[in-house]
Amino acid sequence: MKIEKLGVILPQWELLPDIGLYMDQVIMLMERTFSPALPKGEITKSMVNNYVKVGLVPRPTGKKYDREHLAVLLMICVLKQALSMENIAQILNSLCADGVQEGYDHFRQTAEAIESSALEGSLGIGRENVEEQALRSGLMAALSTVRTSRLLEELRNRTHEKGV
Repeated sequence: MKIEKLGVILPQWELLPDIGLYMDQVIMLMERTFSPALPKGEITKSMVNNYVKVGLVPRPTGKKYDREHLAVLLMICVLKQALSMENIAQILNSLCADGVQEGYDHFRQTAEAIESSALEGSLGIGRENVEEQALRSGLMAALSTVRTSRLLEELRNRTHEKGV
């Protein structure tokens, strides 16, 4: 089993669409294009509307969602595997204080570093400031949840293929 392929893979900022998308397009894009970054069935219209309503995601412009919306949605979908919406909001507020692109880039790079460390068999929270430790801890918990689900799915598939 190729464990590397079971982790969360977030697209670079530049690969997120820079045109406005309607809700149906956002959901389709998140499910089809970014599915390696998300557990299956983890984004619905109701969820997106709720995230906008509570202020986790900015309001769409003329019913269209842009690159910033997609980046925030990706971060929420990963973090919600292990954290409450209140904790996610706190992390996102700190992370995106200097802008969504900067926050997303840092989030993606941190996720990649955690994945890399996990494959090497060493994980650590580090001695950064409290905000960075919270981000790393939350990401580690979320990534572990996603990885565990995918590993168990792989085991079920193998068992099914063997007819057991």
